[in-house]
This record gives sequence, structure tokens and C-alpha cells, in this order.
Amino acid sequence: MSNGREQALCLLVGVGIGFAVGILLAPQSGEETREWLSHRAEERFKRLRRQGRRLLFEGQELLERGEESVNRALRSGKQALESVAAKLD
Repeated sequence: MSNGREQALCLLVGVGIGFAVGILLAPQSGEETREWLSHRAEERFKRLRRQGRRLLFEGQELLERGEESVNRALRSGKQALESVAAKLD
């Protein structure tokens, strides 16, 4: 057997043993474990949704500040151009 196949076989055997030991030594019933997993998944989903909303809000604020900065720069550039044009007349 090649080295890669031996490693893959060892990995699969290790995963199988870990799964079996986990099932045998689980402190909760299957139903309790499913409820716990469902609750944890729901909590994480809510947390991710809150973080997403926060990031969206921060992105909108950043975009607004950037727009204001660009508008100020354009106004300054227009004033400078008008000033130079007035001096050339």
C-alpha cells in the first residue's frame, strides 16, 4: 500500500473510533443532543445576522462619509478652478 493510502486509512479508522467513542460516552440522549445542536445553531445564526446588520450599517456610514469627502474635494477644486480662471481674465 502506498504512503498516501495508509494515511487515508489511518485517518478513516481514527474518525471511526472517535465517532464510536463519542456515541458511547455521550452525556445526553440523541434527542437532547439534537435540541442542543439546534439551539446552538440558532444562536450562532442570530449572532451572524446581527454582525451582518452591523457591518452593513457601518458600510453605509463609511460610504456616506466618503461621498461627503468627495463632494467637498469637488467643491474645493471648482472654487480653485474658478479663482484661476478669474485671474486669467
